[in-house]
Amino acid sequence: MQTVTIIAKGQVVIPANIRKKLDLKKGEKLAIVEENGYIKMIPPADLTSLYGAWSDLDARTVRKQIEDMRKEERY
Repeated sequence: MQTVTIIAKGQVVIPANIRKKLDLKKGEKLAIVEENGYIKMIPPADLTSLYGAWSDLDARTVRKQIEDMRKEERY
């Protein structure tokens, strides 16, 4: 286990060995989730890997949502 320090702006530094292992790059976004008193930092996933996770959505709807999310990321 490694420890980090929270600085004045609430920022923490992810240790280099973890960034390398997860191939995290400068500027990438992480999802932050609090669960039962723990903070989880979740690296980005390939959105296409989520296809089929919700059986009640049709393929066209999923593709449209992915396209919309990708467009939003450009701005």
